[in-house]
Amino acid sequence: MPYPPDHPGDWLEEATALLFQEGCLLLKAYPGAGKSTLFPLRLLKALPGRILLFEPRRVAARAVAARLAENLGEPLGKTVGYRVRLEGKESQETRLLVMTEGLLLRYLLESPHLPGVSAVLLDEAHERHLESDLALALLLRVQATLRPDLKIALLSATPDEALAALAGRVLEVEGESHPVEVFHLERPWEGPLEPLAARYARKAFLEGEGDVLVFLPGKGEIERTQRLLSDLPAFPLHGGLPLQEQAALLRPGPRKIVLATDVAETSLTLPQVRAVVDSGLARKPRFDPRTGLTRLALVRIPEESARQRAGRAGRTGPGRVYRLYPKGPFPPKRPEILEADLSRALLVALALGEKLEDLPLPTKPPRGALQSAWNLLELLGAVQGDRLSPLGKRILSLPTHPRLARMVLEAERLGLLPLAADLLALLEERNPLEGEPDLMLHLEGLLEARRERRGAFWTHEQVSALWRGRFGLLFPESNPPGTIKPQQSLPAPEEVGRLLLAAYPDRVAKRVAPKRYKLSSGPLIQLSGDGPAYLVAPWADLGPQGGRVLLYAPLAEEDLLKRAELVLWTGWEEGRLRGYLEQRYGALVLERVAVDPGPPTAKHLEEALNGQLPLPEEARQVLLRLSFLRAHGIEVPELSEKALLRDLSWLLPWTQGVRKVEDLLALPWKEILLSLLGDKRQLLERLAPESLALPSGKRRRLTYREGAPPLLSLRIQEAFGLRETPRVLEGRVAVAVELLSPAGRPVQVTQDLKSFWENRYPEVRRELMRRYPKHAWPEAP
Repeated sequence: MPYPPDHPGDWLEEATALLFQEGCLLLKAYPGAGKSTLFPLRLLKALPGRILLFEPRRVAARAVAARLAENLGEPLGKTVGYRVRLEGKESQETRLLVMTEGLLLRYLLESPHLPGVSAVLLDEAHERHLESDLALALLLRVQATLRPDLKIALLSATPDEALAALAGRVLEVEGESHPVEVFHLERPWEGPLEPLAARYARKAFLEGEGDVLVFLPGKGEIERTQRLLSDLPAFPLHGGLPLQEQAALLRPGPRKIVLATDVAETSLTLPQVRAVVDSGLARKPRFDPRTGLTRLALVRIPEESARQRAGRAGRTGPGRVYRLYPKGPFPPKRPEILEADLSRALLVALALGEKLEDLPLPTKPPRGALQSAWNLLELLGAVQGDRLSPLGKRILSLPTHPRLARMVLEAERLGLLPLAADLLALLEERNPLEGEPDLMLHLEGLLEARRERRGAFWTHEQVSALWRGRFGLLFPESNPPGTIKPQQSLPAPEEVGRLLLAAYPDRVAKRVAPKRYKLSSGPLIQLSGDGPAYLVAPWADLGPQGGRVLLYAPLAEEDLLKRAELVLWTGWEEGRLRGYLEQRYGALVLERVAVDPGPPTAKHLEEALNGQLPLPEEARQVLLRLSFLRAHGIEVPELSEKALLRDLSWLLPWTQGVRKVEDLLALPWKEILLSLLGDKRQLLERLAPESLALPSGKRRRLTYREGAPPLLSLRIQEAFGLRETPRVLEGRVAVAVELLSPAGRPVQVTQDLKSFWENRYPEVRRELMRRYPKHAWPEAP
């Protein structure tokens, strides 16, 4: 049964016992219950080995670690330590290590057996980040195959059914709840967010009691709102805050306004909050096809998050919530795995000998996203066949997207690691020069910030410095720790392009007209201004209606030629068959030299004919004669135009000298078709002759027709002496005789000449004598 909140010792003992009994437990506890600050310490006493506590955010990892160390009365880095991306604090004595999601995966990669680890706790598991879902699946597989003694606990305030199903056992800890009054805007706000958030933060602070917690999407909105509240005690809470400032906000003290990201929804507990201002927005990881990376996108929060934010106001007494959006339906909550780029997750699974789709994930990855991730890894050289390549292992050793990791490895090879650090900072972080596509200008801004130690790019310089430190540790044989110096001058544009080419080999473009480029994948793309002959566009909008270059660096043709493929191209140009030896990069032709194309292939013929044989009437009559025979049960080859066009290899012996479309049209098509009949040609001539002999000794062509007897057209005088109707098919089929006047006008069409001469001719004779008196019109022709 659920435990009440006023007996933490009871539920801590029960949770520990259940975890020991079951091996895997879902602990559902309200924010502030102590699931991340009391439960890990209880396990520390009960278990002999190391405990890993996973937190989805850096700010929460640092704050939770500090709180755990404080509860033990020890400095951070002793029994309790933390490790986040590019920084950390731990020692040989550390037994409880708080980590962020990516680093937990790295820990698994380095030590799949998790030696010395007794338990792994996944905090805020309900957020369903891709890396937390993947970590859970891998831990369950390790527990099932290598470490049955490993304990796994999921810590969450609002778990979903998928997590509960994987965990098996659930222990619920109820929280004390006070009434919360919720206010909404009457209509959607159309202006900037910060003035609205500041207005309601001020209202909540001046009209109520306790602290005010304001939920904003990110650091930029927090800083701008803080400036509007400069006359009030307003403090930021986000991932970039120093640890000491974070810890101060989490302790009781004078009334204040806390401007926080969604880290304050569940990850951190602020003790004196009585009012909440909810912007209804958050920044969540989303795969951005424009950049090829997973970036933070501004999204509306689901209803579950809105309830959690509102609940922060009712923990210590009645509270108020100001929602800066009108009432209405919330967007559905979707696990990140359904929307994320899966390339790095795929690499992690491969490194551990697993297929991502076969792991016990709470939600299975979409097939399309899996295939896209696999295609990218093949492009980067990270996989060979169905395995991780040696290059892929090195890519996985870097805590960034596989594209950017591939760039770093190229920079190491070329001695350009300082430049790689700058590019990582510019590509991973939000950029101050929004809308400026020239990456060289962004690098200028970064160098200026480095020299002045301030400016719009100062944050990027700090990130670059962290990467430089990482590189110094990563390559100790050539660069001892701390010796990677920053880029001091603007790099050569071709060096920038060379590194980006390694990360974005599929985003290369060639200028084909002013402001218009052709991508190596084929589509055309626009650049807002003048640009170089070749470029690589790490950021591009590749929409179905035509794309735009959002960020680019120039490329040297020499670098593309090193990757180019020598291809023989043959095809039709202006009605002529031409050949070229081409240096190609994807769909881009870098260089070409004219060569003899040789005789046309079946594909060339197909292109030239464009779905229609250029048959003159005499050749088309061959096909109709064959159709006539088949209609009467005679076995002859099916040489219909449709059948002939399916495979044009039959035409190749006749086209050895063809080099122009005109040559193709001038081929002896009738003879070509007859040659395809072999010994059936004589049968065709005998049963469906091309022409018939007349009494005058002359011959006249028959016109064969679909669904009608063959037609013999002749002037009526040429029929004199022809008493019976001519027949084909060995006398089985009478032809249709079309009798014409001396002027070539139709007089009669008949399949019974005898009847015509006896019955119709006298009347026809009188009319013809009147109209053509100079011609002889015998009574009995």
